[in-house]
Amino acid sequence: MIIVTGAFGFIGSHVVEHLIKAGEEVVAVGLAPPSEDNLSYLLRYSQSGRLRIARLDVGSLEAVKTLLKTHQPPIVYHLAAIASHRLSMQDPYTYLHNNYNTVLTVLEAARATEPSPKIVFSSSSSVYGDNPPPLREDMPPRPRGPYALSKLMGERLCEMYSEEYGLRCPVVRYFNVVGERCRRNIVFRVFAERILRGEPVEVNGRTVGGVFRSAERDFTYISDAVEGTLRVGERIDGFDVINIGFGRPVSVRRIAELMMESLGRRVPILERELLPHESLLSYSDNSRARELLGWSPKINVEEMVARYAQWALGGGLAL
Repeated sequence: MIIVTGAFGFIGSHVVEHLIKAGEEVVAVGLAPPSEDNLSYLLRYSQSGRLRIARLDVGSLEAVKTLLKTHQPPIVYHLAAIASHRLSMQDPYTYLHNNYNTVLTVLEAARATEPSPKIVFSSSSSVYGDNPPPLREDMPPRPRGPYALSKLMGERLCEMYSEEYGLRCPVVRYFNVVGERCRRNIVFRVFAERILRGEPVEVNGRTVGGVFRSAERDFTYISDAVEGTLRVGERIDGFDVINIGFGRPVSVRRIAELMMESLGRRVPILERELLPHESLLSYSDNSRARELLGWSPKINVEEMVARYAQWALGGGLAL
């Protein structure tokens, strides 16, 4: 029995689905799903007998202790968090309190459970801040913003619980994960919804030397991200940090153009300045994932957009 927290979120729901298809029994944990669509989607697997839904507050220590003692999982994929680097600037207390408290609770519950499960913690490339890319795991973190800081604090907790209590708690740093059922604030969904409504799309970037440059990001398809996550759970013990990203920058303007092409509609592109804490260029060095996990991304950006557009046109988006 494997436990996934944040199971009704974007990445979490895909992790649950992949595990069930692989024949695993899964407890999908969450309280107030950000998207009821994800919960409804997962419920189709309830007839298999391999899915259990646990509605509980991951910030409640006693509830999580009971969960672990009841199911005795060998591994917990901890994906529960409030996500958005940009939106966290407007609500720092909620992001810092929730994201720190949930990982602390899961680690402490694991410490109190015998045998203790492995905890795979989902972190973010945002912890790198303004480090120059390609971003490597040995770079000193420079978090800018509450969300990035909350993820770094979670990593530090994993490191401490590994060193002081012997817990196995590896960390995954995701780079711009995209795909079907992604959150409303992820650029693929933002662009698709605007294009299908006939509205202009906004491309964020920065004016450098009088010339506007689109932001460039390391877009990583959800199936590749899930595969990397599960390999971390299978192959990494103790504390370690692994980048899961495609390993190349792609212009956000390029995403807008590809999305319009795939959806068969054109709308104006508006140029907008990035916020001060946001990097113009970000992409991963994924060599450790390749070496330690035998993992490599398979879906290129053209196929990512084509798959997402097909899903959106097939009724995936409720406009």
